[in-house]
Amino acid sequence: MVVIYAEKSSLAKEIAHALGAGKRIALKDEPTVGYYEFVFKGEKAVLCHGVGHLAQLVPAKSYDEKFSKWDLDIFPCIPETFRAAPKVQTVKCLKLVKSFFDKADWIINATDPDREGELIFTYVCDVCKCNKPYKRVWLEDLTDNKIKYAFNNLKNPDEQLSAQVKGNAHDLQLAGRARDISDWLLGTNLTVATTKKFGGYDNLLTIGRVQTPTLNLVVEREKAIKNHVKTPYWKLSAMFSVSNSEFNADYEKGNFTVESEANTTLSECNGKSGIVTSIITKHKTESAPLLFNTTQTLITASKKFGWSSEKTSEIMQSLYDNGFISYPRTSTEHLTDAMKSEVTLTIQKLLKMPEYSKYNIDKWTAFTKRHFDDSKVGSHTAIIPTLNVPDNLDVFNDDEKILYDLIAKSVIRMIYPKAEFDDTKVIITINGKYNFKATGRVITNDGWYIVDAHPTGNNSLPILNEHQELSGEYSIKQSETEPPKRYTEAELLSAMETAGQKIDDEEVRTLMKLQKKGLGTDATRAPILKSLFIKNYIALKGKSIYPTELGMYIIDNLPVDDLKSAEMTGELEKKLNDIAVGKTDFDEFIRSIKETAANWFSIIAKTENKQFVSESAKQLICPFCGKMLHKHKWGYGCTGYKEGCKFSIGNTIAGKKITENQIILLCKNGRTNIIKGFKSKNDSEFDAYLVADKNKNSVIFEFPDKK
Repeated sequence: MVVIYAEKSSLAKEIAHALGAGKRIALKDEPTVGYYEFVFKGEKAVLCHGVGHLAQLVPAKSYDEKFSKWDLDIFPCIPETFRAAPKVQTVKCLKLVKSFFDKADWIINATDPDREGELIFTYVCDVCKCNKPYKRVWLEDLTDNKIKYAFNNLKNPDEQLSAQVKGNAHDLQLAGRARDISDWLLGTNLTVATTKKFGGYDNLLTIGRVQTPTLNLVVEREKAIKNHVKTPYWKLSAMFSVSNSEFNADYEKGNFTVESEANTTLSECNGKSGIVTSIITKHKTESAPLLFNTTQTLITASKKFGWSSEKTSEIMQSLYDNGFISYPRTSTEHLTDAMKSEVTLTIQKLLKMPEYSKYNIDKWTAFTKRHFDDSKVGSHTAIIPTLNVPDNLDVFNDDEKILYDLIAKSVIRMIYPKAEFDDTKVIITINGKYNFKATGRVITNDGWYIVDAHPTGNNSLPILNEHQELSGEYSIKQSETEPPKRYTEAELLSAMETAGQKIDDEEVRTLMKLQKKGLGTDATRAPILKSLFIKNYIALKGKSIYPTELGMYIIDNLPVDDLKSAEMTGELEKKLNDIAVGKTDFDEFIRSIKETAANWFSIIAKTENKQFVSESAKQLICPFCGKMLHKHKWGYGCTGYKEGCKFSIGNTIAGKKITENQIILLCKNGRTNIIKGFKSKNDSEFDAYLVADKNKNSVIFEFPDKK
């Protein structure tokens, strides 16, 4: 018997449909868990699935009970070998999977085609104690034809997975293990050290290999903004008139930093005509943009639609699960040469849709290495529509329509020629020595612009001739240098992709992505940002990302600079990718990361204690004894309880939720303002003050004068 294992039910459903596996059999007491029974190539087959990760590395205390106590004299925990165990919430699912694995003659791994999918399968085999032979099915998209093709071309663990994937399943699972172990070693040990040294009374300060340097990017930007010193400058401009039209020009040498120099130049230009001394026109072309990878999709959706990375990821996953787009977690912006015929057919189908029929042209521009380049394709190709093209966009919900449209137009653009334009630079000289520069652009061939990027507004210059005399009006505008802007979510994702480096050149940026030195992967960047928001390390105000008080505190006090370094983390990510293609030894990497974790733990553990207290917590001082209050799930209690202080106050009193501001007032003044909406035992409402009564060792009601 062969057992096919998919990591989630939606993936199993698509495989079952393509292979004709029939109806899903669900567990009676757990309908989210199920399986299919059918015949695969003449052999009895079972298709079962997980619910994501069924197992994970065990916590430190599982290696030794002494680690259950967070003691800096006991940690770091550096296991000789690492063990995985079932997750509590997935035990029933794992039990079913194990029953099939035990009966199997061989297994097909049909998890998601990436490092994480390989890790999921590896851990399931580990906890099921299964060492049956297995093969890998490499699914590029979830259309029936692609699924059937993949199952007809199964790969052995030591066999190259596909033409563009340099590694094999064995190396890929080693890379998955290395990623998980490195995150466990650094996250577990450094979180313990940082929390004990800097966490305060009840603050858990989590540290992560990717999380911490990402937070550092936001904090460093905030510091640059706060430390920016505004410097005045003066901008000299001219408005020239010719043939009933006007155009603007700027002083060629740039802005003045000394006001008197700006005024001197202005006075020498005022009342003078300008002479056109140079006209340079260059004919330029612009190719259609590269295709979308995961991060660029997240960035574009954030800029164009204002979507969060979490929302965009969910919509991409939905389109993929339903077979409409290719694999959505990819770093690649190119396609393979072998895909040209498939992409041709996909575009032909798109152009038959009513929404895109207007983009049909008689003569297509030939595909080039601009978009089809085997050397720039990683484990997966760029994100494109599959051959499963719908009749129209009405099959999607509103958000799916928007994202599918974005991806569809990215491939339609490829059949159009380059956009062409003339860029003109004109120099106008005043008084024989002061040059002003004006620029303009005229589009001479719309090319691919016509699909989704046609510029708006007029940026052309009037017709001019050399030596032509122009009347001009001159003015000075005083401004100040601006601090850098805070990251938007799109900009932070871009910074993560290039490990904090600002790279405008497309070729250099592509090379950087091919080297895979970014912060995290295309699959993990959105979850990392979500985690930083949830942990209250960063916050969103409008579209700008700010570090919180806690986020700033962590970065300011963490003594390990390498742990905060985007470049260092990028190098670690590069090593993980090298393991995946057999270039770096797994055992050597693990030895090195163990050493690094122990060293960084030691540095943090030896630093001076400095406990975090938020600005709001500093105001929560016990009105009875003057010690700080501690926040519990139920409310607040005095940290001096061991010395006998009895002060406490619940989050809810007499059916009324008490706010933190009201508790601060109680601490400062011994009483709150009047609070409305308390409920008595007979359910009638009343208003009262809350008063800290030291004689009674409790918080009591004080009722307002009825008059």
